[in-house]
Amino acid sequence: MPALLLPPDVTSVLKRFYTCEFTTVNSKQQPLTWPTEPFYHEPEGEIIVTSSIAFPIKAYNARRNPHVALLYSDSTGSGLEDPPAVLVQGTATSVEELTSDPDWSYEMFKESMERQPAYRKFVANSFARSMFTFQFQRLAIFVHPQRILAWPHNDFTQAPVEIEVAYVE
Repeated sequence: MPALLLPPDVTSVLKRFYTCEFTTVNSKQQPLTWPTEPFYHEPEGEIIVTSSIAFPIKAYNARRNPHVALLYSDSTGSGLEDPPAVLVQGTATSVEELTSDPDWSYEMFKESMERQPAYRKFVANSFARSMFTFQFQRLAIFVHPQRILAWPHNDFTQAPVEIEVAYVE
């Protein structure tokens, strides 16, 4: 899939926010939302959300109903001044177990270490890793944006601006 053509402020939000609220729809057609650490894979124009195989409900829901949403509303730690809040409504195009290291996994791991420096102590300890292998085995959910809304100044009292979802080759 080609890259997304987005305004710079929206691209910055997708790349620099540490967390977002990820929403799936369960088997009873109810929305379920979790805080998650998204990874914007810019070359492919997709957002990747991972989940431990120990807690696969996000992946199960995305497989059953591929309509998902990601709300980027908390800029804490991003270093961005006055960013918009961004809602991405998209389609989970695939959910797969990561049995090998795809091209983007190193970049995602590196970004995660920068965002959560205390995590380095845990992953550096081979004994701890061996005790919690289920935590490190991941399911990846690949989200392709279909609709993007932005609230300038993170102001939800105002109407959002719809961002055209356009891909470039």
